[in-house]
Amino acid sequence: MEHNGYVDLLLGEFKHYKTRLAHGGIQKEVQDLLLDYGLEIVAETLIEGLSRVKRCTDEGRALMSLDLQVLINGLQHFVSINVKPKLQIVETFIKAYYLPETEYVHWARAHPEYSKNQIVGLINLVASMKGWKRKTRLEVLEKIE
Repeated sequence: MEHNGYVDLLLGEFKHYKTRLAHGGIQKEVQDLLLDYGLEIVAETLIEGLSRVKRCTDEGRALMSLDLQVLINGLQHFVSINVKPKLQIVETFIKAYYLPETEYVHWARAHPEYSKNQIVGLINLVASMKGWKRKTRLEVLEKIE
């Protein structure tokens, strides 16, 4: 399997961001902090995008995981801080797709780092793709709210 092209674009943009910081006359400590913030923004943006996916197969979800691993490996080549912990939040969100139907309420409560809209998007996707009954989906959403 091949990763999606957006990963290469994202890596290129982040590398450009790092280069601009390096040549901006900014102290190294501040550069590292801004890179750290940049990684957080990348993670938040990916989660927001993933939460808006309307249709997805198991293979598509596996491709999302591959994209994330390629992104992590690519970022690690030109960022001195450990990237994986910053993007772990994205991996956790991707893997939530595979949870059993009965686990989503507990999972949502255990992960306050995701917005209500992100969790609702995930539940709606899973319900649609795994053929949940409408009543089941509504019950899960009601318990989460």
